[in-house]
Amino acid sequence: MTLRLRLTIFYSAFIAVILSAMAVSVYLLTERSLSTSVEERAQQALSDLSEGAILTGLQKLPGDVYYQIVLLSDEGITPSSVQDIRDGFTYTDPSRFRENPTEYQPLDHLGDRTVQALVDGEPMAGYASLPDGERLRVLGELTAITFPAQGLTFTAAIMVGVPASGVEATLEQLAQDLGLAVVGSFLIFGLGVWWLSRQVLAPVQRVTQAAARVSSRDLSQRVPVPASQDEMRALAVAINHMLDRLQESFETQRRFTADASHELRTPVTAIVGHTNYLLRRTRPSPEQVDSLTVIRQEAERMAKLVNDLLELARADAGFAIDTEPMNLVEVLEAVRDELAPVTGGATIEVDCAKPLVEVEGDPARLKQVVLNLVHNALNAGAQRVRLDLGSSGHEVHLQVLDDGPGIPSEAIPHLFDRFYRVDGARSTRGNGSGLGLAIVRWIVQQHGGTVDVASRAGEGSVFTVTLPLHDPRSTSNGEHPRQSLPQAVALRS
Repeated sequence: MTLRLRLTIFYSAFIAVILSAMAVSVYLLTERSLSTSVEERAQQALSDLSEGAILTGLQKLPGDVYYQIVLLSDEGITPSSVQDIRDGFTYTDPSRFRENPTEYQPLDHLGDRTVQALVDGEPMAGYASLPDGERLRVLGELTAITFPAQGLTFTAAIMVGVPASGVEATLEQLAQDLGLAVVGSFLIFGLGVWWLSRQVLAPVQRVTQAAARVSSRDLSQRVPVPASQDEMRALAVAINHMLDRLQESFETQRRFTADASHELRTPVTAIVGHTNYLLRRTRPSPEQVDSLTVIRQEAERMAKLVNDLLELARADAGFAIDTEPMNLVEVLEAVRDELAPVTGGATIEVDCAKPLVEVEGDPARLKQVVLNLVHNALNAGAQRVRLDLGSSGHEVHLQVLDDGPGIPSEAIPHLFDRFYRVDGARSTRGNGSGLGLAIVRWIVQQHGGTVDVASRAGEGSVFTVTLPLHDPRSTSNGEHPRQSLPQAVALRS
């Protein structure tokens, strides 16, 4: 998961929690406000009926308020049970200025537990439902009402019902609106965070891309330094300072390797020369011959190591090779003819269906590639090495196959690393410097190609070199290079 996606998810979830909390708070506060408003209307209506003359109180009631007045007894006598209240006489005023649905009585739809408050002499509060489904907030109390014209006073239960369905409908609509607002705000905020994170992380992406172009072969790359005075600028400056130090360290190491290798060539050459002189021009004893032979072999091995180090020093310094159209078949045959006398009984075969396979390359460097691969096979104990050469499309494929003991699977990923050698306890590959295949990979890469290896222990190895096929149209004079290849090519028997 990318940092940009994680930021978007985190901040979107954070704002979703905040918006949800705000929506719940708005809903609860609105519910409280509307419920309080209904309660206040009911209290006011109950007060209008309870205070003063009953007819005056009825005239003050709003048109949407329901009422019921139950006359219980003479003043001073209170009911002893709920049934006493339900059995009372309901008073209605047919001369009221507005229509009141007297056929609906709130008392008939209130439970005994609610009405019990009146029996206990406490204010009654509850909810009732009209036949059409509308809910009412019902309040009631026991009080004394007076009829001045008749000079009568009674103990009565006065109940008023204020419609509450409007509150529920308002709250339901509010819940839907708040839900849509939260979802919409979440989506808009998420898209905004996604876009803003792209703008904020753009300098990081540029730094990452620039840092990815830095390699041991090219330490001259630097990350761009933003103009803003922020943490990104400090990071870019710190990375550039680190690259400066790395470049200086690599350059020092390269110079040391090249200078040391160059200085070692002279004494190593002198050792080999004097050893050969002693072996040829003097008459050493058998013990001395053995010692001189060992000295010569180790000196020759050191000379090869010095030459390999020089090659890699040139590679690290960005040394480029010169290429020209060339026939790769000639290189393979030259390697076969050069190594045939010193293979110790092993055979080297060249298998190619065409006498001419052209690539754009350096003949000496490509010959070095083939020599290193064949030497590796022979040093591993192979008795037969086959060089297969073919082309497909715009590529040339060179395979070096051997029947040696193979390479352990755990060693293959490290085979082209510098100074890496396969354990000599499991193979005879212990005499080299560990630089030959690193040089092979560098030369092949300089030619725009690749090198791969496939091997199994006990089944031999196959090194595959892939190079771009030369396009004759790219040659300036349109002529093929001079060919010294004989027309007959050695094929696999």
